[in-house]
Amino acid sequence: MNAIKSLIAISDRGEDDPLNPAEIPFEMSQAEARVSELAKLKPLDYEQSREIEAKALGIRVSALDAAVNAERPKPAKNETADPFEAVEPWGDPVNGATLLADMQSAILRFCVLPDHSDVLMAAWILHAWTHDSADISPILAFVSPEKRCGKTTALSVIGALAPRAMHNVNVTTSVLFRVVEKYCPTVLIDEGDTYLADNEELRGIINGGHNRLSAYVWRSVGDDHEPKRFKVWAPKCIAMIGKLPDTLEDRALVVPLRRKQTGETVERFRADKLSEFLPLRRRAQRWADDNLMHLHDMDPSVPAALNDRAQDNARAICAIADIAGGEWPKIVRDALVGLAAQGDDEPQSSGVLLLKDIAEILEARTSARIGSQELCEALCALEDASWAEWWSGRPITSRRISTLLKPYGVKPRRDRIGSCYWASDFEDAVNRYVSGGAPEPATSATSATVPQTATEKSNKVSGRGTCGGCGSSAGVADGNCHMGTQTATDYEGEI
Repeated sequence: MNAIKSLIAISDRGEDDPLNPAEIPFEMSQAEARVSELAKLKPLDYEQSREIEAKALGIRVSALDAAVNAERPKPAKNETADPFEAVEPWGDPVNGATLLADMQSAILRFCVLPDHSDVLMAAWILHAWTHDSADISPILAFVSPEKRCGKTTALSVIGALAPRAMHNVNVTTSVLFRVVEKYCPTVLIDEGDTYLADNEELRGIINGGHNRLSAYVWRSVGDDHEPKRFKVWAPKCIAMIGKLPDTLEDRALVVPLRRKQTGETVERFRADKLSEFLPLRRRAQRWADDNLMHLHDMDPSVPAALNDRAQDNARAICAIADIAGGEWPKIVRDALVGLAAQGDDEPQSSGVLLLKDIAEILEARTSARIGSQELCEALCALEDASWAEWWSGRPITSRRISTLLKPYGVKPRRDRIGSCYWASDFEDAVNRYVSGGAPEPATSATSATVPQTATEKSNKVSGRGTCGGCGSSAGVADGNCHMGTQTATDYEGEI
């Protein structure tokens, strides 16, 4: 009404008005009351009288149009219908162990899976139903080397059992975080190999949704570019050919799928079977409603055999198993370790692969010292290794080895013979990044497994009876290094 006052204040000069003063509300002027009456007319009737009315009110026609439009009732904004089906909880309390077993059976009806996968898929589905109770949300990932390995089927089964399933074949980043903010669905991404690898922004959104504390992105919205925070905290499942990007794999429970062999038969998953999953979904909803707060307060034990990030991923899954009870606490923990072991067969980077192969070479040697060029030749001679054709089809060089090892704190030395490494140089890096411990050369000296102090290195004699300069026990009893006065020093170059 303030807009009307500003537009037609001129009308209070005393012009004649057809309205009966008794019909005008006390708080309205005659002009305001007339505009209110005009706003009730049908659009065609108003169009026929607008010029006459504007003249009678002493204002421009355009000003009258604006005032009338402001007074007309606005059409109700239809809220977008929720695209996800609401699930009515099961009427009776649900036994968690029985529910997990039934979900496991439903999964195995349609999917041929590696060991441990069905167990973790069933537990992950309940994690999706109880997602708000977790602090860390592991991605469930189906990967395969080729097509026709059952990825889409596995993803479809997850979608049939998980809450508010949002299927995507090529989702954009802006759509994803807006849908997650509004509906908090279970995000199902199929054919991730076609667009995840080259989409750093989308990978960042998915990565960010792994930890509740960092599960937000900021974007500017509207004509004024106001900053707004969008939530990306939601359960996510990905299916793709090839290897997951490293940052995603580190946050995922990875299920490596293979093609069916002769004799492996399962039912074909079809859309008309979706109604068969409704009882399981209703039971999952009831179990989630009954146990959400209990899950939120839990601090479950996780397998010590897992690395730090894998232990984070395991927390929510182990909590669900503990509340479900029965054999599930042990089954789930065994499955987490077993599935992680399958993924440990392939190192995550060239540096880790190099450390692993160097540890293997040093274990087979009788000397703790190895020359830089000798190490190159030994690496290239390894079977099933790529070092012989590592750089554009050419063998790896000692300089390349030095570059790869530098981030792990390993640098070549230079002694009177030339550029070299000592087994002790690799101990810390191997213990930190390669499973199986540090290399132990087949000698009576153990300098490769015991770190030397600065004093020991300075004196050239370690506390275990070996020479800190050369790693050998020869000459130690006399206090003399068998290499005389030659000093082994760190050396970044290559000769």
